[in-house]
Amino acid sequence: MSIDYDNNCYPGLVQDDETCWRFTDKGVQESERVLFSNWWREVINQYGVKVSYFVNTFNVLSADNIYGEEPTKTFAEPRDIVMAVNLNDNAITLSKYGFLSDDEITAYVHISSYEATFESLSSVYDTQYSVVEPKAGDIFQLSEFGDDRPADRQPKYFEITEKLDEDIAQINPLAGHYVFIIKAKRYDYSFEPGIPFNTVGEGISGNQQIYEDAFAGRLSGGANIETEPKKENYSEYSADSTSIWELMIPIYTVIIIRSYLRSYLLLQLN
Repeated sequence: MSIDYDNNCYPGLVQDDETCWRFTDKGVQESERVLFSNWWREVINQYGVKVSYFVNTFNVLSADNIYGEEPTKTFAEPRDIVMAVNLNDNAITLSKYGFLSDDEITAYVHISSYEATFESLSSVYDTQYSVVEPKAGDIFQLSEFGDDRPADRQPKYFEITEKLDEDIAQINPLAGHYVFIIKAKRYDYSFEPGIPFNTVGEGISGNQQIYEDAFAGRLSGGANIETEPKKENYSEYSADSTSIWELMIPIYTVIIIRSYLRSYLLLQLN
């Protein structure tokens, strides 16, 4: 039997790099990638949880790049979307001064599902961003998971810190792109507009933080000792016009006492 070495792909008979069909050739596997995309969509929709997603309307023009702040930062109205989440409560992170405990979360959201949910958010994506996708700084709330927490506690908020669309070992079979991996940390709320934190009357009034309407200052009726009133003409007070002795005498007094105690202890030891 004669063998055609130029048109075969049997092991040991390959003559050049173009002889055999390649499994990872994206030009001939579009149907298979559609199958994987639908598989991801089905898994997320069947085993995921509904979250309330707040898009950060960050605007470069309104940011203070010197101090790294954006005083006008607000969030768009929340929209519900389903994510597959892996919640790691009280993750232990080693820091320079010890162990810090913080909640971390990894979520999976289908790319086309996100686009379909937020492409109509014209106030953000038509004016500031040309690509409809999650970004660092967006907030989402585990609204479905935490809607029956005891004592009417509200569901947790998380702030996105990283977004990935490529992780071959996890989400890119056949070199396709189907989902976003979202990594987030527990959100430290600081009264940004658009985030309904501790809103009374909406079923999330269980978190009773201690503050008054002004969000600052001493609580009325508190048992702690009030601080002394400011000195007269406080607004005109200046260290430059204050006697050097008024500022330095307390410091010199402490130094003298410490020196005396040190000398006394040395004499006792000798």
